[in-house]
Amino acid sequence: MSRLSEIEVLLATYNGDRFLREQINSILAQDYSNIRVLARDDGSTDETAEILSEYAGKYPDRFRVMPASAATGSAKENFLLLMKTSTADHICFSDQDDVWLPEKVRKTKEAMDRLEFRWGRHVPLLVFTDLHVVDDRLKMLHRSFWAFMKINPGHINRLAKLMVQSVVTGCTAMMNRPLLELALRMPSEASMHDRWIGLLASTMGRASMLNEQTVLYRQHDRNVVGTGQKATGPEDGKISFLDRVRRLKEGSTAIQWRNGQRDAIALLRVHGTEMAVEKQELIRAFLRCETSASRFVRIATLIRYGFNDVGISPNLARLAMLWTK
Repeated sequence: MSRLSEIEVLLATYNGDRFLREQINSILAQDYSNIRVLARDDGSTDETAEILSEYAGKYPDRFRVMPASAATGSAKENFLLLMKTSTADHICFSDQDDVWLPEKVRKTKEAMDRLEFRWGRHVPLLVFTDLHVVDDRLKMLHRSFWAFMKINPGHINRLAKLMVQSVVTGCTAMMNRPLLELALRMPSEASMHDRWIGLLASTMGRASMLNEQTVLYRQHDRNVVGTGQKATGPEDGKISFLDRVRRLKEGSTAIQWRNGQRDAIALLRVHGTEMAVEKQELIRAFLRCETSASRFVRIATLIRYGFNDVGISPNLARLAMLWTK
């Protein structure tokens, strides 16, 4: 029987001692045996660094910690340093506060094997999955993150949709070495590492989604990125139309739109000459939705290329933003 290829799990930490042991244990307990963890702490002031050192001492062949260095101040930059240090042919990203289900790595690697068989190992490839949303005690909140957040994972292969809404959650993702090599050039303007690798796979590689939940995605008061859902108060039904427009411009739809615009500019600057002409043209059209002086051009371009989202509310919000900007 051939030896399982090694998979490296990149673990980025910062003040995560509350849940860190539980997450590390779930990685080391995977039913795919050939896993190595590469961890980097970003200047924690709690017991996180000590916990990492403890595991490195206990599992010297399976757990490695990067030497302490200046804090980056962001999960994205922390992951980028981990990517630059990684040597494996396949890597996964790990947050510090989730729990991986035992079969996560094996099932994701099987999906990656199918992609590599179809497209070849030289092609940049990405696999990602759904998640269970849980509270800080791992009590189920939502069985499917995709359903709860109204995410259509198939949009990974529809660039117009992907420019508007990211569908890849980093802690579920696995990428191969060719995609990693592209991702090493991630610029500072990129909004997040997982959104960026999704865009790279969509424009210059291939991607596949596994329609299963492989992670308990823990929501708590220290999440850097999570569901982003907040309760609305009874007064929300009484606000004026102008106030509604203002909220739309300041809400999650607007944030996603601005992130998408920044990512589009960076993507053309860093990789524009490497992607197909039609994808370059689509990204430039996406930028015209924001930069054109004509509101009619902005709206017409949005509709023509299908830069819309799942659900009526975010699409109305986007139209309102572009009409009133």
